[in-house]
Amino acid sequence: MSYETLVRRSWKSGDFFLRDGEACEKAASGVAPALARESIRRIQRIQRIQREMEEIAKREAAEAAPCLCAHREGIMKLAPFVKFREEKFGAVLFETRSEKVYTLSPTGAAVVREVLSGADAKTLAERLKGKYEDTSGSMEKEALDFLAQLREKGLVTE
Repeated sequence: MSYETLVRRSWKSGDFFLRDGEACEKAASGVAPALARESIRRIQRIQRIQREMEEIAKREAAEAAPCLCAHREGIMKLAPFVKFREEKFGAVLFETRSEKVYTLSPTGAAVVREVLSGADAKTLAERLKGKYEDTSGSMEKEALDFLAQLREKGLVTE
């Protein structure tokens, strides 16, 4: 089965999990070694495709969250001319109007991810506290200050 066929079948059925791997394992037992190796390769290929499909479904579900909640009043989002991309060092915000690039630390990237997931100013700090340890007690103030800077530059809107 080709990858394209798998994707089409998954989107039509809504099922992103392969179930014929178990059938291959059963078929491989008690078969000639050459056939068993081919069955094992097929199982590995199916498992790799399954992991890829689950990753795609997880990513697209996360990307859909802002779209589904953006109509609520008070919900923050990136301005229409701002693009966000995560990098190894943190993330980058690119403002396409003035072609300015803002590099973000991992902490700044976490704040922008919460904005993208539909957090409002009130819940943003709470979500961050739930995900990260705040030993100094300054996370809430710093996150809200950074958010104010993003608003001031016109990178975030409500």
